[in-house]
This record gives sequence, C-alpha cells and structure tokens, in this order.
Amino acid sequence: MNKATILACALVSLLVAGGSATAASLITSSDIKNGTIKSEDIKDGYVKSSDIKNGAIKNEDIKKTAITMDRFSKSTQNKINKAGTPGAAGATGAQGPAGPQGLKGDKGDKGDAGPTLSSGNWGVQNRNTIGSPSAFLRSGPSTPAVGPIPAQAPPFGTGSLNLVVSGTPTVPDAENEKAAYGNEVDFVGDSFQDLTAVGFHLYTTVENIDAGGTDNLPSITLEVDPNKEGVDDNFASLVFFPEPIVPLRWSDYIDATTTGLWGGTGPPFTGTPCDINGTRCSFAALKAMLDDGGDPAIIATVAVSKGRDNSWQGAVDGLKINNTVYDFEETGVFER
Repeated sequence: MNKATILACALVSLLVAGGSATAASLITSSDIKNGTIKSEDIKDGYVKSSDIKNGAIKNEDIKKTAITMDRFSKSTQNKINKAGTPGAAGATGAQGPAGPQGLKGDKGDKGDAGPTLSSGNWGVQNRNTIGSPSAFLRSGPSTPAVGPIPAQAPPFGTGSLNLVVSGTPTVPDAENEKAAYGNEVDFVGDSFQDLTAVGFHLYTTVENIDAGGTDNLPSITLEVDPNKEGVDDNFASLVFFPEPIVPLRWSDYIDATTTGLWGGTGPPFTGTPCDINGTRCSFAALKAMLDDGGDPAIIATVAVSKGRDNSWQGAVDGLKINNTVYDFEETGVFER
C-alpha cells in the first residue's frame, strides 16, 4: 500500500471520528497533497482492514514501511511467510545405484555360409605359358550406354578372365608370348566323344583388330590323348578358333560346336583337313575323324589360350563345358 493510499484512509477515519459530515463530503483524496499526512498523524487502531482495498498492500510496501509482523493476524502472517522469496536450490544428491541389467533378446538364426572364394583347380598353366603374358581374374569390363546401344556388363556376375599378350606376326613363334589359363585336374580321363557343348563369351578391342585382324581372338584348347589308329603319338592339342566379333562389346555365346574352326596339332593331324596349320575343320568333322573304331580320344586339360602370333588385350567369361558354365569372377571361378 503506498503512502497516498494510507494517508487517504487515515484522513477519512479522522473525519468520520470527528463527526464532521461536511468535511466528509467536501474533502477528497485530490485535496490532500501526497506526503503531507504522516504516520504520527494517524491514531493507532484507526485504519482497519475494511478501510484498505483488497490487493492494495504488496510485499514491497511492507518492506518500505514500519509495519511489523505483529500488526497482522496469525492467519495473515502465515500467508505472508508462505509467499516469501524462494530459497536457493539445494545441492544435487548423490547418484543412486545402477538398476539391474535388462533381459537379453533371443539370438536370431545363424545365416548361411557365404560362397567359398577360390579358383579351385583353375589357374595359369605354367608349362603352356610363354614369355611374360598376363592372365588374371578381374571385375568388368563393363560398357556404358552409347546411343541406342544399352550399357553392358559381363555375361555372368560382375567379373571375367583378363588376358594380355604381346606379339608380332613377323617375328618367329618362338619369340612371341602365349597365355594359357585352364584346369589340369577336373577333366582328366573324360572322353572327347562325350563332349556335346563347348563355347564362351569374348570381349575384344579395336586395337586387337588393328594388331592382327578381326580373327585375332583367344582360343579354347583341349589337350588330349588322340588314340588315333596307326599313329604312335599320345599327345595332341585340339584348338578352337572363333569367328570375328564386334569390338568393345561382350559377344553373345560363341558355340564352338556349330561355329568357327578346329585344328589339331602333331602327327595325328598333319596333312589332314583338321590340321591346325592347314584348312582346319568343323567340330563335327573333328569328332568324326577321331572316331575311327579304336579307343576314344581322352581329355587331359581344358584351357583358354592366346598367343604365339599377335598382341591381344581383352577378356573371357562363361566358358561352357557340357552342362557346366565356368563363371570367371574377381574373387574366383564359380560353376553355374
């Protein structure tokens, strides 16, 4: 409660106590100058609760005046004490002990084991490799879309067998390189007459054509015991030469049983239509030549090979032997 309000209330009380009706009707709060009526001008006990407007006295008014707590009733003192300034927050208590660990959930079923990353019995045939060619498993090659030609990835998976061979046609064979990547274990003892499907996919470049023409491509080579009647020779190579393909694109499946030519090495084939250094022959003609009524020709190894003539850099994938396709991937060779 400000001083003006207190003084106004006090004056009203005095005027009422003096019995002057005229003064009560003529003197108002506006007739009293602020600060002119003091505490000593008000008789003790003459300003009552009914003379003070509710909410007019605030905490700061009590602090600024000489009003002491004993002037208030007990209930009022309790209310004033409860409305006091909040004390400072107490110190944070010590952290309680950790709760018990929750129950573990059930473990899921163990997943199936991933494929074994291995080339198995496939690899570089050291005894058939000449010079320092490269034969290695790689990712790609993949080609982007060019106009109406869609993007292309290797025929199987994401990888292939890459071959890099140097060579010059004018240099004798003995000084040119040869690469051979194959399997010397899994086909040993198989009959050549039982071979009904053989082929692969190729990826070549324009540079390969510039180096040796459109037929400058890798071969499929089978080492066999020909068992040719009347010829005392237990070893020969049967080599497939594919027809030209479009460069910078993976070829469709090249079927060695219906396209391209085969040639045989050594005495069993010298001077015959299937001579590797002659006209060469079809797969059907080769099988007919070796089916002479004696023991069948027996396979020893199967390989992809390139060399002894022109330089070549490219890739091979999806080598098919009968019902199995051998997928060359960066992480190994997989049967499909």
